[in-house]
Amino acid sequence: MKKIMYLFKKKFVRSSGNDIDYKTLLKLVRDNRNVWIIDVRARDEYYSKHIENSINIPLQDISSKIESVVRNKNDMIIVYCEYGGRSLKACNKLKKLGYTNVLNLQNGISGI
Repeated sequence: MKKIMYLFKKKFVRSSGNDIDYKTLLKLVRDNRNVWIIDVRARDEYYSKHIENSINIPLQDISSKIESVVRNKNDMIIVYCEYGGRSLKACNKLKKLGYTNVLNLQNGISGI
């Protein structure tokens, strides 16, 4: 069932135009100290599986809590969720808040 959901989400979740794959994420983190990895899933989803050194800020809290975590609006932020839908919404919110370097993890954590 999980594979079916993954394939469905992959087909219907739109690209932000600023999507990156997991391999690129790892390279960016290795090469750059100013990279923030934000998991916008619910807290229980985060604790069941997450990317090492990521910070959990659920989608509904992203607008109110992001500035306490990422103070420099020019730092790179990589956002992810399960399949990419919530993280795409979070990317759009972050851009509206003035963050200039926001990337969406392609296919979310399920694509890893």
